[in-house]
Amino acid sequence: MKDGRPKYRPTQASVAFISSVGAAYPALFICICVSVVLLYFPSVCVIRFLRHNNRLPGTVQRKEKVYGWLAIGFCGMGCIGLLVLAIWDCFDYTKVHWYGTFLFIIGVSLSSIFQTAEVWCFKKEHPDRKRLKRNGIFKLSVVVLPIILACAFGGFYSMCNGNPTSEDNEYTPEQCERYSSTAAIMEWSIAFSLNLYFITLVIDLWPSRRTSKRYVSKDEAEEKESTSAAV
Repeated sequence: MKDGRPKYRPTQASVAFISSVGAAYPALFICICVSVVLLYFPSVCVIRFLRHNNRLPGTVQRKEKVYGWLAIGFCGMGCIGLLVLAIWDCFDYTKVHWYGTFLFIIGVSLSSIFQTAEVWCFKKEHPDRKRLKRNGIFKLSVVVLPIILACAFGGFYSMCNGNPTSEDNEYTPEQCERYSSTAAIMEWSIAFSLNLYFITLVIDLWPSRRTSKRYVSKDEAEEKESTSAAV
């Protein structure tokens, strides 16, 4: 750019990692990551709370409750990883940053898997709620994609540690450039595909509006009005 920013390291491949962009804009990157944590973790906790209070399809078997709590636990682990990778950038704290990155990916992946398993169980326990089947299928398809991308990311990144050259000369510079750039593309793809997973959380929460006191009171008032009009 004209003012010399953002400044990336010369050891970066042609396609920059999200981590590199975050290190170039640390304040903005930290704000975004903290915002994600403040929205993501409470959402998973609220879903469990609403299920416990039967404002969403409630728990029938013990395993469903276990899946719900495991989803919260791994969500917390993923959020810790997100904060670690945001605070300790990839330029000055390379190992800590990438440990946080993999902790985030593993935590969110496992949390989403257990959430999907929970919804899938509800599909069987509440056959009258057809939307649960659609939600389960959508959530499963959304969860599988980031996991596949994460495995591909780990494989390509490990070949040259995300650098355009190999430290042990096992790969040529051309190969490392290609592998590291592909890993960066995978990382960006994971980030965008996670947005679809976050949408599934909104879908899970949406039916709870019908069990809110405001909605129930309004429904009761309309029912009384229709009864009075009929009389």
